[in-house]
Amino acid sequence: MLGLGLTARIFYVYILYMKQQRKFQYRYYDVPPDSHVLALLGTNWIGHYGGQDMLHFHNCLEIGYCHAGRGTVTYGNKKLLYEKGMFSVIPAQHSHDTESSPGSICHWEYLFINVNEFLKKMMPKNAFARTQLLRQINNNALLLRHDENPHIANLVLSIMTEHRTRSDLFLWSVSGMLQALIVYIARLGCDDQPVAQLSESIGVIAPSLDYVDSHYSEKITVSALADACYLSETHFRRLFVQTMNISPLAYINRVRVEAACRLLHDTSESIGNIAVKCGFITITVLNRNFKEIIGVTPTQWRREANIRDRKLADNVILPYEGWRGV
Repeated sequence: MLGLGLTARIFYVYILYMKQQRKFQYRYYDVPPDSHVLALLGTNWIGHYGGQDMLHFHNCLEIGYCHAGRGTVTYGNKKLLYEKGMFSVIPAQHSHDTESSPGSICHWEYLFINVNEFLKKMMPKNAFARTQLLRQINNNALLLRHDENPHIANLVLSIMTEHRTRSDLFLWSVSGMLQALIVYIARLGCDDQPVAQLSESIGVIAPSLDYVDSHYSEKITVSALADACYLSETHFRRLFVQTMNISPLAYINRVRVEAACRLLHDTSESIGNIAVKCGFITITVLNRNFKEIIGVTPTQWRREANIRDRKLADNVILPYEGWRGV
């Protein structure tokens, strides 16, 4: 693996995916909240890729552009050939790996995008549109040619250039291009389900998503979410799972755990107070859900984050055990 001379906050988690008895690596990227994009650029990403036979996945959307070299990109069980002038679009939680051809020195550069938070900022009151875009973006991992998709490729390269130069109005420029990029990628991610049918189901459950976003610190029942959508509880549960690929209760817990992650990193509040602020009735319930979703306890998360931040100047990447693959 290439060396990482980064100023970004990154840590790796090594996990064992028990169903397949195969090692995966989870890579968490702390994306800047002002731009919602972390750009990994420059000579750190020139070298021979692969050799560890370990698929990995991320907490956010990864877009990689190949400037030089050739090799293979593995998406789950599928292998595709890449070469100069191609770029990859890999949604969060999609397992993948990049491997150079024998003797080939490759140069990739990357954008890691927190699509969910960016869409919340752009469309804070429109869960319907946010969820539709996310569903289409997260549908498939893609390997594309620049010459066949110049509009997308040029947006990727322009965002990289903005991060390289950081000229006047940098954040405004990135935000505008990012909106266009997300729409183009979403169009590529349409699946076999008719868009009209998907849009209708998302529109029906959208009030429940807004409700969870606004009330996750409070007690939330599935019946209350069903009422917000004017559905019976049975119909709501079925439609929610069909649309979101997750149960309502699991969705609530994920939103709460994400909020806990932010507070653990950004504040010095006690874990007990954080549990209450995020809607968990006791610290025990927080610990159980946090470890189930993240793979470590809140205390471990905070300790690793603090150590990582203190040693940023030394470019230390800290691994810890425990992520459970999804």
